[in-house]
Amino acid sequence: MDISPCGHEFAISLLQMRSENSLYSRIQQILTELLPAIPMAMYLAPSLSEKERLKLLALSSADTPPDLEYLIARAETLKNQNILRGENHVCIVLRSNKALMGLLWIGEKLPTARSFLIAHLISVFYHQLNTLALSRIDPLTQLLNRQTFDDKVIEITTGEGFVIEREQQGVRKWYLALFDIDHFKVVNDNFGHVIGDEVLLLVAQQLKDNFRAEDFVFRYGGEEFAVLFQAHDREEAKSLLNRVRQVIARFNFPQVQHLTISIGYTILEEIAQVSELVHEADLALYYAKKHGRNQVIDFDELGIAGQAKAETDIELF
Repeated sequence: MDISPCGHEFAISLLQMRSENSLYSRIQQILTELLPAIPMAMYLAPSLSEKERLKLLALSSADTPPDLEYLIARAETLKNQNILRGENHVCIVLRSNKALMGLLWIGEKLPTARSFLIAHLISVFYHQLNTLALSRIDPLTQLLNRQTFDDKVIEITTGEGFVIEREQQGVRKWYLALFDIDHFKVVNDNFGHVIGDEVLLLVAQQLKDNFRAEDFVFRYGGEEFAVLFQAHDREEAKSLLNRVRQVIARFNFPQVQHLTISIGYTILEEIAQVSELVHEADLALYYAKKHGRNQVIDFDELGIAGQAKAETDIELF
């Protein structure tokens, strides 16, 4: 394929990608085509969060990754430069509001024009990634929306997530938790929907602040939230969820003052369908609501694995 001076064909192909995974694949294809047999390493903040450390997205033709800490330190020192040149490498820097969001290390010197072309394409890639991310966001809470939930569960259970596994601290498994604000209808009835929306926003913020950057927090619908998170075992998962439950129970909400949440959770099984996993977490949540609220219930505790019968006579509000 002939490469135009501005890489127009490459840029258009990036803008045509409609999923994150296809976008990651396309940028890697482009880089391989532009830089054949040249060592490369690409790092990115996976959920586009400024709080998050850069993670390795791709590594090619290199025996070992470059010194990431050195690259980060240099990028932080040279804040006004997006193309950093070393003795035997080039580093393209991605920034958002001056925050470091990504790095592309290329283990060879490049002509100036080629460096600018690649920097331009990396910028197009990142902006398209942000566009896709915005389409997944709930406008009120700024959490991931319900429409993206199924895709993320499938991505996790099929092992198609792009982030290379977190530093080993023992095997960690994925869990799905559903959260429901107790007596939320009373909040809307007594204080109005404006205060109700503020409660939703503040609960969402507490959830984001109390899970790791690599976990996924969704507004699942109404006053219900979903979280995909990692833990070593069910006991650790329950301990983490109980800590979050207590944080929200202690939080002082404007006018409402205090409220509680109920939580049901289950482990993500690779062979399970999304609907089955949600049903399991739902059953655990319903049990928590029926038996006193303000508690965390593991689906496994119910002793009904494999059964499809759900209790439907539960007052959720």
